Amino acid sequence: METSLIIQYIILALVFGFACYALFRILKKNFAPKKFDSKRTGCDNDCGCS
Repeated sequence: METSLIIQYIILALVFGFACYALFRILKKNFAPKKFDSKRTGCDNDCGCS
């Protein structure tokens, strides 16, 4: 009985951890600084031009 409860807590912790990681990735992607801004007219090393 006690091991079943421990396994449930471990599974719950893994699901919660994965949800937090996924949310962090989504927020990081949405709030990252824009690399290709429309205001920039020149080309630098970030866009692949030599």
